[in-house]
Amino acid sequence: MSRYNLVAIIFVFKTTACFCQTGDKVLEYERVAHSKSIKAEEYYHAAHNDFDKEAYQSAIEKYKIAIALDSDYIDAFDNLGLAYRKMNKLDSAEYCYFASLRKYPQGYVPVMNLAIVEERRGNPQKAADYYKKLVTLRDDDPEGYYGLLRMYVTLKMYSEALDNGNTAEKYYKKNNSPYIGDCYYYLCFTHYNLNNIEMARKYMNLAQNAGVTVDKNMVEALK
Repeated sequence: MSRYNLVAIIFVFKTTACFCQTGDKVLEYERVAHSKSIKAEEYYHAAHNDFDKEAYQSAIEKYKIAIALDSDYIDAFDNLGLAYRKMNKLDSAEYCYFASLRKYPQGYVPVMNLAIVEERRGNPQKAADYYKKLVTLRDDDPEGYYGLLRMYVTLKMYSEALDNGNTAEKYYKKNNSPYIGDCYYYLCFTHYNLNNIEMARKYMNLAQNAGVTVDKNMVEALK
């Protein structure tokens, strides 16, 4: 869905990721998430400004300098990967995310983005494997379950899709997430393919009420 193309996927998750850790894990995350090098931080923020302007190549060069100044700077690795992904340089993006995970193996952001890379490559099963790992990292966050919902729909594994979709819906509701409409849409499609037309209509209406445009063929099928 469109939210996976937003810059915020890196920055929103990164600012919240450490709060799911405790004790020594928080300290370890804080050690590598930011830089003690003032120069590295300056290049990082300059790269972020370029990214916002969609000057991705310029952002890439600045992220690289930040990393050269601080080789443990995982925020820079993660955002360098995102800049490469924006330019559809998926191999380079993957390299950055793996580098981030080597620095901090429990990193939520690189795992999420590795899943997206595999989606872009057209590998839903590999993407699903990363979403499963995402669930192990944060089992109360809806994004891993939602990713599995989408991948299992793609793979036509509708029972598995439904299980994960129900869990995603539960946590989206708990978090009052604005993204729940996308989950409703996929649950509509899942129920339709499981021949549960009544539930498909329910989730179609929920998706529409949440502002999601439902495919006109689905609307016609559920009249």
